Amino acid sequence: MIIDGKKIAEEMLAELAEEMKVLRQTKDKPPRLAAVMVAVPIRNEADAGWHQISNGVKKFLELKKKAAEKVGIDFRIYEFPANITTQKLHKEVADIAKAGVNHGVLVELPLPLHINTQYIINAVPQEKDVDVLSEKSQGAFLADRSLILPPAVEAVKIIFEKYDINPKGKNCAVFGYGLLVGKPIGHWLASQGATVSIINEFTSNPAELSCHADIIVAGTGQEDLITKDMIKEGSVIIDFAKDVDFDEVSKKASWITPVPGGVGPIVIAAVLKNLLTLYKKTLN
Repeated sequence: MIIDGKKIAEEMLAELAEEMKVLRQTKDKPPRLAAVMVAVPIRNEADAGWHQISNGVKKFLELKKKAAEKVGIDFRIYEFPANITTQKLHKEVADIAKAGVNHGVLVELPLPLHINTQYIINAVPQEKDVDVLSEKSQGAFLADRSLILPPAVEAVKIIFEKYDINPKGKNCAVFGYGLLVGKPIGHWLASQGATVSIINEFTSNPAELSCHADIIVAGTGQEDLITKDMIKEGSVIIDFAKDVDFDEVSKKASWITPVPGGVGPIVIAAVLKNLLTLYKKTLN
């Protein structure tokens, strides 16, 4: 069965829009989410990979902006050139975060290779970190002290609740251990009582691990990395980045997310949900 991420996201956005209506009764201006984007340098006009990264970042931000507008959230994009230095970008992000009109801040990834990504993300204070990516925010999440969940984790949690999928006692294989997907989801699944195997480029036997998994989460960005012979019948497949050979794997899976239209729209809605949660805390 195919998981309809678009439908779930629309339901979430409708609920958030209702929350915004209530907030607007007491607040003149809506909460604002500030998004920082740095252009990715294109080294060669024939190098399509660089174009795809740059265009992908812009497209994802545009989708977030469109969703924010549906809810009634003010969404602002701060764009910086590819040759900006780490120190300069850190100062810019810190200044954006200090501005009282910005209630949430996110740094759209990836950043250019010469930028120290974690140092930049750490410029976002925990109370405005809608992506839960700064070291303080990650620490709070790992210690189960965070008010919000990383958007990718929230998306998986919502899918599991919607389709009555319980990870407790299940074998889970997580492909990739990146900051946005693999690392936080791997931790969360383990915290829910699952037995988790992390599969990365150094794993010598990925198929041996994944074919015994009840749940597979993939976020490596390697297209069609996971084939039907790597999963068992009836497994749940959560694909963030076209890692899965959808046409073949969907024949064996009990539930599977398509790309696009699967996890992505839910992640976007989760970012906005996090913003409202953080914003409402400031009103108490």
